[in-house]
Amino acid sequence: METNHTYFSHVRREIEPLLTGTYHNALEIGCGTGATLEWLKLSGTCNNTFGVEYVSAAAKEAGNRVDKIYCGDIGKIELDIDPDSIDLLLCLDVLEHLHDPWEVMQKLYKLVRTGGTVIVSVPNVRYWRVSLPLLFSDKWQYTDAGVLDQSHLRFFVKKTAVELVRQGGFDVTKVLSTGLGRSKRSQFVNGLLPEFVINLISYQYLVKGVKL
Repeated sequence: METNHTYFSHVRREIEPLLTGTYHNALEIGCGTGATLEWLKLSGTCNNTFGVEYVSAAAKEAGNRVDKIYCGDIGKIELDIDPDSIDLLLCLDVLEHLHDPWEVMQKLYKLVRTGGTVIVSVPNVRYWRVSLPLLFSDKWQYTDAGVLDQSHLRFFVKKTAVELVRQGGFDVTKVLSTGLGRSKRSQFVNGLLPEFVINLISYQYLVKGVKL
């Protein structure tokens, strides 16, 4: 299988506002070709990088960018990573592809040290391009990518995204949404909008948690 570089090689710079300081060990689940982990290491944000990727072709490319790569289904494989050793855990647009993301979060919790950070991103199924066609046109059409990606097994809104992280054992400290965008002007306008509008225009949620 050839890797789709748009899908697998995107650097997830939108997590930057949720990062604080330097992390010794970073683990990303669904790391694609390792672009985000490479960016974190080259920028000095983390020292050691570990990645898990299900698609073998993407994992092979990631092997050139990540200190250690694991290829397989995170719900089934075991990682030879010491418990309580991960400082930064990334689960970016991957949990919705899993049969039991709640169990996987609990499994990963054991690898994170006390005080360590998890950042989870999931698409928002309440997004207006999904919810309004369903409400007014009885339309629910799967696509090759996006909120209704045909490989998605689970769907989340803001509340259930937060619950996912909490049920994994983490204390949720911050939630960001795309809203109208993340520029200063967009964030200002976002602050003026009522919550239900933000929930409709948000394509994705970013949830930050800490292991207490």
